[in-house]
Amino acid sequence: MQLTQHTDYGLRLLIVLARHAERAAAGDAAGPVALPEFAASQKLSYHHVAKVAQALAREGFIHSRRGRSGGVALARPAGEITIGQVVRVLERAMQLADCGRCALRGDCSTSGFLAEALAAFLAVLDRITLAEAARQHTPAFAPWAAARDAGEPG
Repeated sequence: MQLTQHTDYGLRLLIVLARHAERAAAGDAAGPVALPEFAASQKLSYHHVAKVAQALAREGFIHSRRGRSGGVALARPAGEITIGQVVRVLERAMQLADCGRCALRGDCSTSGFLAEALAAFLAVLDRITLAEAARQHTPAFAPWAAARDAGEPG
């Protein structure tokens, strides 16, 4: 399963905001994160990032402040936000297959086990808080690192 670019950008933004909030609590950072700087640091389109931030703000994950010292910040503690909550909000039409237009839908059980697989996927994401996802460490599974270490492109 692959999440959309919209969700990818949203998770990246939330992770950066969670890390920023943690540094601010330790006295190492101040103020909200400016979206243009975030977009540039991640090599992302500012316009796409702004749309994602708008969706996250609308759903109550972040709040924004306009002006010279403006930007975005988490609206609640990172430990109170699960990755499952974020994915559900940003992937509104999430499904593994479009069984509604399939000629086999009348006598096929695929939709049942695909729905179960999707529920299991989301159940795993529901166990992970934003605070846990934002912890800086070596990922447990990093296929891009494995490909790099094996000398493969990726």
